[in-house]
Amino acid sequence: MLKFFSITVQIIFILCIILLLFNYAFVVTFEINDFQYSVSSVYFFISLLIIFFITFLLQNYFFKIKFKISKYKLNKNISIQEKGYDSFLNGMIAIANKDYKKAMLESKKTTNYLKHKSGLSLLLESEVYKVEKKYEQLSLVFEKMSKNKQTENLAYRGLMEQYLKSQDYHHAFIYGEKLFNNNPFVEKIYETLVNIIAKTNNWHQLLNVSEKAYSKKIIDKKTYQINKSIAYFEIAKIKQFSDSKEALNNLKIALSFRKYFSPYVKLYLDILLENKNFNSAKRYLRKVWGETPSSKYFQSIINISKNFNISILDLTKYVIANDKSEESKVLLTKALIDESKWEEARSEINTLLDVQPTKQVCLLMAEIERGDDNDIQKFNSWKLRAKSGAEDKMWICVVSKQAQDDWTALSYGGFFNSLEWTRPPMIGQSFDKNESLIYDNK
Repeated sequence: MLKFFSITVQIIFILCIILLLFNYAFVVTFEINDFQYSVSSVYFFISLLIIFFITFLLQNYFFKIKFKISKYKLNKNISIQEKGYDSFLNGMIAIANKDYKKAMLESKKTTNYLKHKSGLSLLLESEVYKVEKKYEQLSLVFEKMSKNKQTENLAYRGLMEQYLKSQDYHHAFIYGEKLFNNNPFVEKIYETLVNIIAKTNNWHQLLNVSEKAYSKKIIDKKTYQINKSIAYFEIAKIKQFSDSKEALNNLKIALSFRKYFSPYVKLYLDILLENKNFNSAKRYLRKVWGETPSSKYFQSIINISKNFNISILDLTKYVIANDKSEESKVLLTKALIDESKWEEARSEINTLLDVQPTKQVCLLMAEIERGDDNDIQKFNSWKLRAKSGAEDKMWICVVSKQAQDDWTALSYGGFFNSLEWTRPPMIGQSFDKNESLIYDNK
């Protein structure tokens, strides 16, 4: 109704103009090449109207033809894309059915149909090579995928995994870092990079990726601080013999994140001794013992006593001060045995001889029996009893369950920061992770 009304108004308007032209006709004069032409205004304006009308019809016809051509091209492109997507789908189904020959054929079809979306065909091709374990061809496909913005992250992950399998950690880190920079939220990418870093000793990179991961809230504050402390500790180990001052500075930063952690403390003491800072080492060990006593420091006491010209027993008494913990009693007993003070050693350890003393206590008693009276029967008795005693605490990998005497950032089993300071399970007893002292400063 509205359209009909609009057309009616337009026709009335045109008729009114025509009537005005006839009623108020005048002569229109113009010159062309010194010739003067005159024509009635009625004929002039009617001619213009006819020209306008013809132009309008031609333009309308032109746009209709153009629209039909565009629609035809669009439908054709849609049809080609549908064929391309069908080929991709058929290829994935073929992979699932282990028909790899058909999958490769569908991959080529996908390329022909979707030339502007070659990433799909490359993805399909990569899946075929992956299940066929054709790793050389797979690497070449990944290289092509890395040049496509849509598939570059898949390519980086694929190349990283390829190099990890071949234990080429240098190149694995390069592609892992690219993936991390593009999308740090990819599952397990941070953990993978950290393990690669630990295998390559690229500790400055651990600081960088941990900083970024923490800023993106991929890791919590505790993980961030522990991993940074490990990086500074490992850098200190590298600098230990070339720049002891810088090594100590790095260790101080490590200890600020992981206070009184025994592996850091031991290295700190070693560097102090190498620099002949005996008084500093002595005072620092006493301070540490007051916070976290551990028999692991006995070797440090021996080293300080040798360099400080003081007996192990006197230094031990200074370090433990008035502490009455089991660790202090064991340490003092060791010092007394070292100076052959058997009765005092026996008296000191006597309070630890409960119903089932630990293996360490049993072995100390065996030493006392042999050293005091040279009683071989009692010595063997305590040695035998030690076999049923609880093991001393040691570093145990929570993944491989492998034990080791010294803490390392990468366990002997190849796992980053996986060591716990705990007692190994006795025979017939399972290792309960919940009972362990993970990240304990012992």
